[in-house]
Amino acid sequence: MTEELASVEGAGGAQVTSATPGHDRPRDSAKVGDVNCLRVLLTVMAIWCLGLPGVSAVEISRGPLVQPTPTNAVIQWTTDTSAGGRVYFGLSVKQMDRRANADAVGTEHSVVLTGLKPGTTYWYTVGTARLALATNSFTAPGLSEARTESPAARPVVSAPVVRPEVTKSVVPPVAKAAFDPSKLQVPPARQTWGAPRSLADHFERHGADFAARTADDYAAQAWIFLRRAKAEGLPAKRDEEGVLRVYDPKTRAFASYNRDLTTKTYFKPGRRDYFDDQPGQPVDLNKLVP
Repeated sequence: MTEELASVEGAGGAQVTSATPGHDRPRDSAKVGDVNCLRVLLTVMAIWCLGLPGVSAVEISRGPLVQPTPTNAVIQWTTDTSAGGRVYFGLSVKQMDRRANADAVGTEHSVVLTGLKPGTTYWYTVGTARLALATNSFTAPGLSEARTESPAARPVVSAPVVRPEVTKSVVPPVAKAAFDPSKLQVPPARQTWGAPRSLADHFERHGADFAARTADDYAAQAWIFLRRAKAEGLPAKRDEEGVLRVYDPKTRAFASYNRDLTTKTYFKPGRRDYFDDQPGQPVDLNKLVP
């Protein structure tokens, strides 16, 4: 369309040119509409990227697992999608005022909590920077400062007077032979581990719990643990699917075994009541383990 221009000579000989009104307004309105549409699209994309609830949820597929020491703790968990990792922790559910972050974005998350006090219970929440996924608690091993007693504060107790008594001759019971793993002939890992392809992953995550040098060493320790549990009468339970679970309260070692007694996993849980929460009924290992 040809624009009609009108020239008007102003003061000082300057010439002012104006376009005939009405010709460019439809084009300007179309441009404004395009800009508004673009703003709406960018807003929707921003909401999606922010990961608001109900838009792009991240869920835990495994864990969290806590491996505490008197002053530190390692918390590990796995998510179904790649995300950042963050842990908030503190002395109560309402006072998780400290935080620690994972080193990288991914699906396998590992966060180290430092500055813990022995014998103290800590609450923690794992998740991402914007989304809480799971909350639980653990207790750092060792005695707390409140329970530590100086030698000077202990009362002096005099030794009791021992008077000779005439006693009957009693034959002491025969002591049970101590468990000696060196007498066992451990089969290779391909025979003792139920799913050999998963052995490397379990060793990477739990081998340090038992100072295992290699994956084969880790598998051998899990096999020996079941035999020691039988000899020492450690707590054990079996569920309806035939999965056997064994726990040592002293060392906090926990293992589960398939129906054919091949190993499923072997690690040290972060909670002392972890075994109590597992399914199954108590069983006598002397009747199950050859």
